[in-house]
Amino acid sequence: MGQPLCFCEVEAQVRYSSTTRNPGRPFLGCPKYNTKGLPYCKYFKWVEEDEYKKSDLREIHNELLRTKKELKKILDDIEKSKIDLCKRADEIEMKEMELSHRNEEVVNKEMALVVREAELRRSRTLLRVYWAFTFVVACYLCCR
Repeated sequence: MGQPLCFCEVEAQVRYSSTTRNPGRPFLGCPKYNTKGLPYCKYFKWVEEDEYKKSDLREIHNELLRTKKELKKILDDIEKSKIDLCKRADEIEMKEMELSHRNEEVVNKEMALVVREAELRRSRTLLRVYWAFTFVVACYLCCR
């Protein structure tokens, strides 16, 4: 239940009396009153204290409900972000494991290549020694 409508069909606005007879007393008036020469109606009604307090409580309650909805939305957004971050962390972890596995494969292949190169050097050295030995034996046999 909102404020009553003034004669302009606009929601009446709570104002406070500044007279010496009723200082600070709340009343309902046209919201166009005293605003840069806009036409306004002469709607006026005193607000009863209990009614005004109930209205204030309703406004506070509605504001709390709005705030609660906003906070729930923020919490939902945070929860979605948290889930998204967990998914990304899992993806990164999987990539790290994949890269680690690939790195191990590369290291193993490099080690195999180093072993193969050592075998080739040894084979070449043995082949040279064999040819040198054959040459020496041939020279020895020829010179004899």
